[in-house]
Amino acid sequence: MKHLLPILLLLALIGSSAIAQQNNGITFSQVVARHDTNQDGVISKAEFTGNPALFNRMDSNHDGSVNEAEFLVAKQKLNQLIGQSGRKTPARTLPEGVTMKRDIEYASIDGQSLKLDLYLPEASETTPPLVVWIHGGGWKSGDKAHVNPAILRLTGEGYAIASINYRLKDLSIHPKNIHDCKGAVRWLRANAETYNYDPERIAVGGGSAGGHLALLLGLSSSVNELEGEVGGNTDQSSSVKAIIDFYGPSELIVMAEESERFKRVHEFTEAQLKDASPLTYLTDKAPPVLVFHGDKDGTVPVGQSQLLHDRYQERSLNSQLHILNGAGHGGPAFTSDIIYDQIKSFLKTHL
Repeated sequence: MKHLLPILLLLALIGSSAIAQQNNGITFSQVVARHDTNQDGVISKAEFTGNPALFNRMDSNHDGSVNEAEFLVAKQKLNQLIGQSGRKTPARTLPEGVTMKRDIEYASIDGQSLKLDLYLPEASETTPPLVVWIHGGGWKSGDKAHVNPAILRLTGEGYAIASINYRLKDLSIHPKNIHDCKGAVRWLRANAETYNYDPERIAVGGGSAGGHLALLLGLSSSVNELEGEVGGNTDQSSSVKAIIDFYGPSELIVMAEESERFKRVHEFTEAQLKDASPLTYLTDKAPPVLVFHGDKDGTVPVGQSQLLHDRYQERSLNSQLHILNGAGHGGPAFTSDIIYDQIKSFLKTHL
């Protein structure tokens, strides 16, 4: 009974009838569809409607939310217990041969330790390219544990993933948050040999506020005011070769005009909004961008991504825009196999 308890708890997560229909066991997409009410791709303790003991078992870093990586680790442990109990073990979904290195400090500033997580393929015929992920949360919440599952899956294709934390409050602290992101990229480039990824093949991605910061990082590589000195390594570049943007704001002046919610929460001057807008820094040297946005997004208007795409096209730059019919601000639609294949194709071309 001691070993069966965690099994029964996890089986209760989505219901035994649903499990019986799956040949490969519970998937994170199923769990998200059942519990992720705000559709941000992770499950908070407030959203979770199952047994609290199960949530606590899955929430390995005790941050009050469960992402795919934590779920898959819990599932692996469950599979082992199922095997011990004589039941059929579902197929593993976590890529084999991936090492996770958590809570690596890349900078310390104003008494705050800024950390990142690394997901590293253990064996690769070539030095892996690196994708840097920037989490969302309205510039005031969120955590590096919140990696889009489609990005995390890239580790199975030989990519290294770095997910970074940055200082949080709101847009009023700009440019501190972009200084942190650029400092993380410089640190990652300086430590590439230590962790065995290619410092010349780096892409950046993010969702929502993280998408905004990914765009801002990618488009402002030559802007000293946004570079900062967080973490040092100022001899290293913070430039990237490609950007993956999930429904991130690109032009904040227009955003304030289109979104009453944004205007109500963020009260800034036009000059401040311009300074924090990625499109302010668009040049003919901008890296290629892959953009995903839902046409029912009630948080960041889809026009933000359309405007980004149009400005790229005006300069004959490489931009791919995918508008997801019926999708809102995040959720399972942005973690599908189709999204994953589009990301793989984009990175294969540009990294």
